[in-house]
Amino acid sequence: MNKEQLQKELMQAVDGLLMQSEIEAPFEFVYLEQPQGRQLRPEDVVEHAGKPSGMAVKVHTLEEFLSQMQGVDSDVRKSTPDGQAAYRRLTETLLRLLQDVKVYSITQIGTEAYILGKAEDGNYAGLRTMFIQDEASIKEE
Repeated sequence: MNKEQLQKELMQAVDGLLMQSEIEAPFEFVYLEQPQGRQLRPEDVVEHAGKPSGMAVKVHTLEEFLSQMQGVDSDVRKSTPDGQAAYRRLTETLLRLLQDVKVYSITQIGTEAYILGKAEDGNYAGLRTMFIQDEASIKEE
């Protein structure tokens, strides 16, 4: 699958979705070309984001990231069956199209989250979004 096909399928999967946190943020397509056979490193994501080198990056599995996001009070996925189904479709699409999907989070004022996995062509593709979590809005387990 080429870059354009990946972009089309991923953008269809997020059509109408916003990342819910203290803000509502859209999802954007991301494509990072990598030298043949090289694994994506956190510093590659920092460079792509245009952030200063050496900036801290937290790496999570997709499941960890989504479970963290479910702890936010304003999260619409819990409130409507359509919201739950939309996020389930998004997760299924990411896992179907990409291998070894991870979330790279870069925090400054807000947090930029890059949901990236290895595409068939050896490059990395996925989605970028933003979120802000006020510690008071995170539910205690």
